[in-house]
Amino acid sequence: MVPKLRKYTHEYRLRIARLISDRVVKKYGRDVLAVYVCGSTSKRLDRAYSDLELIVVVRDQVEIPMKYYLYRGLIINIEYPTSSYTLDDAEKFTKDWHWVADQYRNRIELYERDGWFRRLDEAVAKNDKKDSAEAIRKSFMMMTESMAVMRNAVLTNDNIGVLSSRRVVAEDAARVVFLLNRRYVTTTSWFWKILFDLSEKPKDFNALIKKICGFVPTTVEEVVSSSERLYREISELVADLGVKIEREHLWV
Repeated sequence: MVPKLRKYTHEYRLRIARLISDRVVKKYGRDVLAVYVCGSTSKRLDRAYSDLELIVVVRDQVEIPMKYYLYRGLIINIEYPTSSYTLDDAEKFTKDWHWVADQYRNRIELYERDGWFRRLDEAVAKNDKKDSAEAIRKSFMMMTESMAVMRNAVLTNDNIGVLSSRRVVAEDAARVVFLLNRRYVTTTSWFWKILFDLSEKPKDFNALIKKICGFVPTTVEEVVSSSERLYREISELVADLGVKIEREHLWV
C-alpha cells in the first residue's frame, strides 16, 4: 500500500503540534524542559505538503529516540535533544550554521519549565558575536575536496562523475557565501532564492550556480569551466578575510 500524503493548513499543523506537546509532557513529565515548533511552520511558511517539525528539550542524561513518521498524511519529525546539547549547539558557529541557526531563532513555544527559553535566547546572543573565520575555512576546504572529485572525473572522462559532483560543488559554494553574509536558511524551499539575493558574493555568482546545477541549459564542459571559475572567485573572497587553507608544514 502506497503511503498517502495529504494537504494540510498551517492551523491544522499547529493543532497537531499542541496535541503532541500535551502528550509529550504527560508521558515524560519533569524530564521535559521545553517544547517548540521549528522549521517552516514556525514562520508560517509551511505549504500544503510541508512537514511538522518539533523540538522537545529534555534534561541531561535523558535519552529519548527521535520520532519520524507519517500521521494521516502529515510528515512529523520530533527531536529530543538534551538541554546541554541544545544550548551548546545554539552558541556554536560551525560550518553548518546556515542550516541550524534558524531552529534556535524562530520558534512557536508550546511548553517550558523553569524559564528555559531565556537560556536559549542567551546562547543565541552569544552566537551572534562569534567569529565565523574557522567555519568559513572548513567550508572552503569542503569545496576544495569537491573540486578534487570533479577534477578526477574530468581526468578519466567520467561525465557521469562530473555531473554527479556539480550539485555538491554548488552547495559547498553556497555554504561559504551564506557564512560570509552571516545569513541562515529560513526554509529549505527558499534556499536558492535567499542565496541569490545575498550581497557579498563573486561576480556572476548567480549565473555560475545556475549553469553548474543545470538550472539553465548547459554542457559538461560549461559545468567544469563554471565550477573552476567559481572556485577561484570564492577563494579570493575567503583570502580577503585572511582565511588560509594551505599549510607549509604538516599540521597535527
